[in-house]
Parts: sequence; structure tokens; C-alpha cells
Amino acid sequence: MIGKYTLAQLRAGKHWSQEKAANALGISTTTWRKWEIRQFFPTQQKVDKILKVFNVKYDDVIF
Repeated sequence: MIGKYTLAQLRAGKHWSQEKAANALGISTTTWRKWEIRQFFPTQQKVDKILKVFNVKYDDVIF
């Protein structure tokens, strides 16, 4: 992937539902939704997992 992506764009790129993304990260769907709308932000541990699950670099993601 090239450029900057939101969490919603990363999820959509995998054709995943919010539920599937949340399950992949071991979090609730509500937590994922709040991250997507930038109401809350993931911890560093969860950021690291997001980067691994979606195979992106930190600088490529808009948190």
C-alpha cells in the first residue's frame, strides 16, 4: 500500500466487516468503531497489532 490510510480504508481494503477487523485484533466491535470515527485511539500495543494484521507501516496509517 502506498499513501496514508484510515482504519476504515484498511478494513475496506480487506473486504472486512467491523466485526471481522475487531476479531482479528481481539477487541470489541464497539472499540473498533470508535477508533474508526476517531472517538478513541488504540494503545501502542494495539497499534502494533494493527500494523501487523494489515501489513502496513505506522507512517502509512491515519490514526
